[in-house]
Amino acid sequence: MLYLVSNVKEFTQYNAFSNSTFFSYVPGLDLVLFITTPIYLFFLLNCAWTSADLTSWFGHLVITAFQVKVSYYVLVVFLFVWLAYLSTFYYTSQEVYDYTIVSYSFFLWMFLLFYANNMLTVIFFIEIISTLIMLLIITSVFSSSYFYNNLNLEKHTYFGQTTPVSFLQTIIFFFWISLISSLNLFLFLTLFYLKFFSFDWYTVEFVFFYVVSVCDLKAIFTISLTWLVFIFCIFLKCGLVPFYFWKPLFFKGIPFHALFFYIVFFYFFIFYFFTYFFVIYLNELFYFNIFMNIILLMFGLVILIFILCESYYIKAFLAMSSILNTLFVFLALNSYSLVDYVFLL
Repeated sequence: MLYLVSNVKEFTQYNAFSNSTFFSYVPGLDLVLFITTPIYLFFLLNCAWTSADLTSWFGHLVITAFQVKVSYYVLVVFLFVWLAYLSTFYYTSQEVYDYTIVSYSFFLWMFLLFYANNMLTVIFFIEIISTLIMLLIITSVFSSSYFYNNLNLEKHTYFGQTTPVSFLQTIIFFFWISLISSLNLFLFLTLFYLKFFSFDWYTVEFVFFYVVSVCDLKAIFTISLTWLVFIFCIFLKCGLVPFYFWKPLFFKGIPFHALFFYIVFFYFFIFYFFTYFFVIYLNELFYFNIFMNIILLMFGLVILIFILCESYYIKAFLAMSSILNTLFVFLALNSYSLVDYVFLL
């Protein structure tokens, strides 16, 4: 239906007595009700939910009071993001329509991420969201201001200096980082299943208690190595130090409206999910490897001290700010009262 918006006036008498032009546009504020209607429908569907806790999709999704409450949070934030967008957007090309559709797909999968009921489903949703980030960046270039110097063909610079270099570097860097993260996540899934023989949260908890109580030091050490692979994937995907090298360059090549969506919606909720994921779902594994977490965080903070003052560009500043705030939250998670007990031992 969204692609029909630009052709509505061709089927109505809206411009019957006006001069024909080769250029037309639709202001974003004229589409407020049309764009926000799916959000309102999701909100009403969530309000109508009255069932008890249950699982769906062969046990891959779970619906509890937490999922219902966090759904309101996701809906409200996404609504405010698009109200800000519609106040500045002009629907003049196909790219802006593509960007709108991709952002709604992004919202749907981020919505479902909080309903995941096992490790395999979480990894599956994260990979889909990573793919949508790439698609979101590609469709975000619907303004010619981001393709400066694209008509300058002086001195035979037919490609090297006439293309948006920062934007292309952003896409290439994100592609390789996503590939490395995905391969390591599937490696983690393999190692995780070989140790616990299940991806379900509750089964993993009992198996972990058994391994810690009965098995030898070698088995416990391999579990810690498995956890290290997973922490590496999380730090790499979030762009945290010491694996931050791609994030400032990634931020520099993104248009500001896509960067706004990335920070306010995607990064906020993915980090919110990982916080809940570590503290609730994988509580025992997270605090069992507390020494490894703290060593990695302290090493990252030391490196961060030397790179904070290099953020002269506004987008690099936003990247460094997100890295610093994320590390502070991880430090707060590792300062739980159980940590004091572990150190006293």
